[in-house]
This record gives sequence, structure tokens and C-alpha cells, in this order.
Amino acid sequence: MKSSNYLPPEVWTQILITLPAKTLVRFRCVCKSWCSIIDNPDFIHTHFQLCKINSGNNNKLLVALEFLGRNGDEDYEYLLTVRQAETLRNLGRIFSKSDSYSYKIMGSCNGLLLVARYGPRGYREELRLWNPCIRKSLVIPTYSLPPFLCDPEMYVFGFAPDSRDYKVVKLAFGSSQDEESGDMYFAVYTLSNQQWTVRNDPVNVSILNIYNRRELFNFVSTAVFFQGSAYWLGEKDNNMSGLFTHLGCFDFDRESITFLELPISLEKSYCLSFLFLLGGSLAVFRMSSATSSIWVLDQNNQKDPWTLWFSGKSSFEGFLLLKRHGSRKKIFYCEKDGGYFVYGKKTYNIVSCQVDELNNSMSSYLDLEMYSETLMLSTGYGARDLRFFP
Repeated sequence: MKSSNYLPPEVWTQILITLPAKTLVRFRCVCKSWCSIIDNPDFIHTHFQLCKINSGNNNKLLVALEFLGRNGDEDYEYLLTVRQAETLRNLGRIFSKSDSYSYKIMGSCNGLLLVARYGPRGYREELRLWNPCIRKSLVIPTYSLPPFLCDPEMYVFGFAPDSRDYKVVKLAFGSSQDEESGDMYFAVYTLSNQQWTVRNDPVNVSILNIYNRRELFNFVSTAVFFQGSAYWLGEKDNNMSGLFTHLGCFDFDRESITFLELPISLEKSYCLSFLFLLGGSLAVFRMSSATSSIWVLDQNNQKDPWTLWFSGKSSFEGFLLLKRHGSRKKIFYCEKDGGYFVYGKKTYNIVSCQVDELNNSMSSYLDLEMYSETLMLSTGYGARDLRFFP
């Protein structure tokens, strides 16, 4: 392309970086110089950061993996779409599949999804990284833990900012007749070399004054990625009506597990807890049938890291809505109309305490995750187009 000779590469970089990811994937075929610019890891990283800022200023988007039901005697029908967060309006179909397998989103980070495929008998048969924006997917190689470890299907997925690498972490307890064993092992899959490595130095969580250490990891599947770490709700206090007491954290750069105490609640009745992102902060929403509160985490304050951001009444209808699936389903916060949560295809307003349905045409069986544009998996990893998904 002769016109590219009239502008230096840095100018073309500034022009191309403002374009949508789907357009850039097509523009890779225009000429070698454009392809070199677009495939540069620094370009991919900066492009994602710009898209993240733009999506924060505009309406948030969600990606929905929806189970539509049975198609015939054995096949399950799934649909992957992009939805507008405030209305769940369908903005585009990404992928549809009808076969004998079932699918579940195991985690999300920076526009990538970790998706598991399960066979007819409920066993996990495959893990994939999906980029729903450019419709690329990558199979993660199968990894079996050593025989002395339990395999309870626990994964966290995230991004290591220092190394700029994506990682999938498989967690497992040491196999023992002692159910209170505190030894936690993990293996790490890194996208850059597409290999698993085993961390043979177990993390011992028995130092925590908790009755059942295994409960610390029961909600790993709903982990929220925030500033280089995956966070999830940990142990419930059996003496406080289901109240969570700790927040689990996996740091993807350090490859370490830590636990942080959650704010103490005076609520004596049964209490629900949810992790979510509130602007640029990590927050916890707590709700009983009578009251609700939102606590924001300040990581720089080691003495008192939790700040009460909201406190008010709740409704029994809203309590029953969130109790249906409990903390195993994610919530997403929208600031409109005083603030409300998207929970499945319904909403709960924290001020009016009202429950509304966003989209009655959607199935109730769905996974929702944040949607962001990214060029990751566009090249260099052997990712395939989603329409060739086996």
C-alpha cells in the first residue's frame, strides 16, 4: 500500500489504535507494516486500555452465555450474545451451539472468557479461552494433577500486570483423610508459553481460625478480577446465619494466595453476600430480608480497609430473588435510578427496593460477564474461529 509510505509508523499507530478490534483484525491483511503494528503486544495492551476507558464512559456491555433448553432427546442448545447492561438488549449474536455437551463460564478477565465444556455424564472434557469480540477461541491443554491431590474442579483466571501474561490457575487440596487439612496446591497455565507448571510449595491456610478450610474455596467459580488479582467470597461463619467472614485473593504476578477479613456485620438474620465492581473499586453487597449495605475495599488502608458506602432497607421480594441462586451467581452494578444490580435477567434497586425484569425473552439459565474489546488471541496462539468450534 503506497500511501503508508507517506506517514511514519508512529503516526499510523496513533490512527489504528482508535479503531474497533474487529476492524483491526481485518486491517491486518492490508499490508505487512499494518500487520506488524497491530500484532505488537504493546499495541494490543494499549488498545485494550483505551477500549476499557471508553466503555467506562458509555453504557456497560455484558456477554451472556444462555442455556435455551433441550433440542431433541439428547442435545442442549446454547447461545452466546453481547448485551447492553442496563436493558439486556441483544446487540449481536456471537455463537450458537446445539449438541450433547453443556457449557459454563468459569471466569473472565480483560475481555477473555474461560469456558468449560462438560460431557453427557457431567465430567469436564475441555477448557477454552474465548475472545467473544473477535470470535476466537483457544483450547487449553489437558492437565491432570498428581495422584496425591484432590481434584474438586477449582479454577481462577486472570492477568498478571507485571509480566503482561494471562494465567489459568487450577487449585487442589492435598489428599488426606483429615478433612481439615490446610495444604492448598496449585498449577498455573500461562498463555505466553501455553504450558502448565506445578507449584510444589503448598499454601497452608490452617493458620486461619476457621472450622472447615475447604469452605474457603467453595465460591472460586464466582471470582472477580481486580487489579492483578482474583477475589472470591470465602468461609461462612456457621454461628452468624451464613455470613461470609473472609475474602480469598490470588495474586497472578506473585502466584500467591491470601485471605482478607470481611467487615463485621451486626445483622443477626440470614445474610446474602456478593462481590462486584463499583466503579474503580472492589465492593461487597450484603443483604438480609430487612436491611442491605455496600462496603468498599481500600487496599491502601491496612488497619481498616473497609468503608461503608451504602446502608438502607431491603425488600422481601428482592431478598428472595437474590437467594434463589445465592452467591453462586454474579451481580453487576448500574448507577442509573439511584443504583441497581443486574442479577440474571432481573434487577434489584437498592434505593426503591423494587425488583424488575429486564428481558422476559431470555432464559433464566444464563451466565453473565463483563464484555470488553480486546485483540488478544488474534494472532500468535493458534486460536481458531468460533464457528469451527468442534
